[in-house]
Amino acid sequence: MKILKYMSIALLSMLIFSACEKEYLDTVPTNELSDKAVFGTAQGGLTVVDGAIRYMRAYINTHDDFGIKALHLASDVMGEDIVVVRHHWFGWDYKLENRNSTYRRVNQTWEQLYKVINDFNNVIVNIDGASADTEDQKKYVKAQALAYRAFCYFTLIEHYQQTYKGNESAPGIPLKLEPSVEGLGRGTVQGVYDQITKDLDDAIALLTGNTHGKEHISHIDMYTAHGLRARVALVMNDWSTAATHANSARDGYALNSATQFSAGFDDKAEMTWMWGLEVNEEQSTIYASFFSHLDMTIGGYAGLGYSPKLISSALVAQMTADDVRRTLVNASFVNFKFASAGGKEFSSDYVMMRPEEMLLIEAEALARQGGNDAQAQALIKELRDQRYSSSSTDVSETGAALIDVVLLERRFELWGEGFTQSDLMRLKKGVDRNGSNHDPLVAKNMTMPAGSWNFIYQIPQDEIDNNDALTEEDQNP
Repeated sequence: MKILKYMSIALLSMLIFSACEKEYLDTVPTNELSDKAVFGTAQGGLTVVDGAIRYMRAYINTHDDFGIKALHLASDVMGEDIVVVRHHWFGWDYKLENRNSTYRRVNQTWEQLYKVINDFNNVIVNIDGASADTEDQKKYVKAQALAYRAFCYFTLIEHYQQTYKGNESAPGIPLKLEPSVEGLGRGTVQGVYDQITKDLDDAIALLTGNTHGKEHISHIDMYTAHGLRARVALVMNDWSTAATHANSARDGYALNSATQFSAGFDDKAEMTWMWGLEVNEEQSTIYASFFSHLDMTIGGYAGLGYSPKLISSALVAQMTADDVRRTLVNASFVNFKFASAGGKEFSSDYVMMRPEEMLLIEAEALARQGGNDAQAQALIKELRDQRYSSSSTDVSETGAALIDVVLLERRFELWGEGFTQSDLMRLKKGVDRNGSNHDPLVAKNMTMPAGSWNFIYQIPQDEIDNNDALTEEDQNP
């Protein structure tokens, strides 16, 4: 029987990575592990979750393959705001020619995410029968698996199919909800989003009022779960839901000050992050890392000149002179937002969610509903108050012009954090790199129309070949 190739057993990621997590995990020797030992307790289930999280930021095969942040960078260079100076790693992503069913990026993304989904499925189906110190501990562990599974499916559907709105009945992706090697068909986009929202709603319910405190920055608490729900609702154009969850997500979180924003984005301890992936020297993947490819202050692929990454001059031209986000850009359009020299360098932490993103989601969702312009204006002013040193932060635009202001602030604030491809698709916008510092010889595709399939990956050919529920007719164009 053909099988869905990239399903792992639940212990895979734990066996490989649990030994590297001793700074916050208490594990048993890997040669003594068994299903009973692992899934018999809530702590064992959390060990599997932590192993899967570690695998999501692991170097696997090549120096442009270091997990979820590699995908985030690949997604960002598809747009207008990051300029790749020289063709090297991520060069084909930049050219918008890295989507074929046999290509490495396409296969790596699919394989890595489905492997950890299988681990999360194992936790979900076993946790209710596990022993735990408290009932809240058990709920906490189950919520991790549900929220992370939702995050993985959200990432997959955004990269292997067109955006939600207008494509609800289009083919989705195989939706595995329990540990199994059986192949499944693509279903529909609506079906995938229904499961994503259900998983997140269930996770929020388990975490609301939960007395088991957040154990690690990589774990998902109630606020982070609300944040993920807000992201999904934004893509679905469910404005009221997006605004409500974004507001709940950043409740109690202060925005990062200009000083914090300038700290280099390399150390979770220096900034206010809602969610992040912590890295230490033992776990650093050095050249195969996000900072190697984007940070120009250390001797990685960017800093050594193999493939420098700059900020678009056209984007910088729209920034106010005393905006801290502008002051971090030099005359050569090097953006020092991600600057780890003298700090964590190759062992820098990875940001996954900040309160500023939630503010921007809430502002956009309010502005799109109509009748809420004053609230959206106040939110953008709140952000600008933390970014401008002297000029007016007032926002007077209304209607469509206000939405444009919010979207521009989103590009300023979240540059390099992995949202470009998603935003291009949900906003149904194309790419125009003309009138900026993009080199046509390196970029090749200086323009790309809205909704182009060049932004979307094909289903891996190995999946088509090895899954009885799929045929060539199920392949993306």
